[in-house]
Formats: sequence, structure tokens, C-alpha cells
Amino acid sequence: MDSPAGRLERLLIGVILPLIFLISIVFIDNELTIKECSYGTCNNYVILLILILLVIIFIIILLINRFTYILDEWFSKENDEKMRLRLEEEYREADISNLNSQWAKMEMKHLEKKHGEEE
Repeated sequence: MDSPAGRLERLLIGVILPLIFLISIVFIDNELTIKECSYGTCNNYVILLILILLVIIFIIILLINRFTYILDEWFSKENDEKMRLRLEEEYREADISNLNSQWAKMEMKHLEKKHGEEE
């Protein structure tokens, strides 16, 4: 299975490519109209600018995800199996049944350290 960061990358590419296609249609043919304008012509440059800004934002997010670790807090680059194994190990370490033995070991070390300083 793929990592969450890999899935995010595929999703962004799947959104960016149709938006680029839509931008080219709006730019070349001016076919995307929201409403009919008076005098027969209507330039939809506002829609074109919004689409271009969306594409730029998505490309920046894609590059940040690919080449930096800023988004690792939200989208891990670990694949699913490694993440599952790591989480199971953390779950076992945090298990309450081991708490008494871990507490006893910590208390024993503390007492040994305390008695060692007194001598």
C-alpha cells in the first residue's frame, strides 16, 4: 500500500491536470461563462485568475509535500505496513498491564541511586 503522502500527491496531480485543461479552455476560447453579459461579449478573466491561483497553490502544496517535511505531521511518508507495526509497538509499550513492572523498575533504580549517593 502507498503512504498517505503518496495518496495526497496522486490526488493533487488528479486535480491539477483538469484545472490546467480548464484554464486552457477559458484562456483560448473564452467558453466558460457564468452569465450572459450585455453587449454580447463577456471576458471571464476573474474565473481564469481564480483557476490559475488554485493551480499555483496546489502545485506549491505538491512540491512542499514531495521535497520537505513540513506536511509530515498531517500526511506521513511512512507506508501503511510500517506505520501499523510502529503503532502496534507503541501500543504495546503504553499497555497498562506493564505499568506496575515498569513503575517498580523505575522506583528500584531511583532507590539504588539515592542509596548510592548516601554512602
